[in-house]
Amino acid sequence: MVREYPDVVRPWQRSAGFPWPGLQFAWFDQPFALDSGAVLPHVTLAWEEWGPSTGTEPVVLIFHALTGDSHVASHGLGDRPGWWEGVVGAGKAIDTRRWRVVAANVLGGAMGSTGPASRGPGGKPWGAAFPEVSLFDMARATHLLVEALGIRRVHVVGGSMGGMIGFAYAALYGEEVASLIAIGAPVMHSPWAIAYHVVGRTAIVNDPAFAGGDYYEAERGPENGLAVARMADMISYQSPESMERKFGRQWNPDLADFEVASYLRYQGEKLVRRFDANTYLCLTNAMDRFDLREHSAQRLSGVPMRLVGIESDMLYPLAEIRASWRWLREQGVPAEYVTLPGPWGHDTFLVDQVVTGHLIAEFLREQDQRG
Repeated sequence: MVREYPDVVRPWQRSAGFPWPGLQFAWFDQPFALDSGAVLPHVTLAWEEWGPSTGTEPVVLIFHALTGDSHVASHGLGDRPGWWEGVVGAGKAIDTRRWRVVAANVLGGAMGSTGPASRGPGGKPWGAAFPEVSLFDMARATHLLVEALGIRRVHVVGGSMGGMIGFAYAALYGEEVASLIAIGAPVMHSPWAIAYHVVGRTAIVNDPAFAGGDYYEAERGPENGLAVARMADMISYQSPESMERKFGRQWNPDLADFEVASYLRYQGEKLVRRFDANTYLCLTNAMDRFDLREHSAQRLSGVPMRLVGIESDMLYPLAEIRASWRWLREQGVPAEYVTLPGPWGHDTFLVDQVVTGHLIAEFLREQDQRG
């Protein structure tokens, strides 16, 4: 475990203040076999932790969503807020006075873990040659970190893609999983969800600056394509009510366009400053190919689960999350279902962190009481 990043810092990383305080790197210098049949010669994972570093188990293991990273919460004064700042910390839902918390940037990610921008065997960035990875591969890579930290038992928590990786982790290492909370996460990716990703990937690969995926040493990458991909995804993360509340039909005379158009362009430009197009391709392909039903549910059968459907979710509607819950119950998994209220669409678990945190804390408390 080291604090010095063992690779080149890319522009989108630098703009996010990478490597930031609290960030550590785990280097696993052995071949890592992937579901695709390819083999990575070694794996680096960027990770962070909060709370007591020893003696408290189970540990809370958090998986991030598509464009997230390991920075779930700040580490103290002067550190920038994390993406779940209202959920993780002293006195918060995942109380770091009680729990040791660990989070890693996933395999294939854009913020310090081995991915398309990492140096490949020849010393140059992998680029288009980076092999296909699955959500199960991401779970296996994270398990290397868990083992290296000497952790024997975990509560797994994740939203969106993070929840799906959580399912994969429990399917592989169920005997080590004390419980699982999956928020806005189905056990398979539907054609509706895949369709949004198809639009995004098409925009990226058709950007002239994509250069077949080998753009890291060029003056610029497929920024326009990545921005359009983000715009499409941001529509799927909202709901009609949230769009109406935020923008209505407000017209911006300075831009000669609707406010909602300005918002989508802003979100696209914002992602370009902190993310990588090849990572988008890598992770969305992994999400689209995910189907937990194709794997044995044997190791899931002893894992208490809470599936959280989001009331206004257009990407993974309540009916889809309930169907995932019913399938798990049919496999003998002790799973329960609850609804996260709120008008903010799929992003509600990030926007309303108070209610989201309550649902997490309640479940963790129940597991604590059961011992």
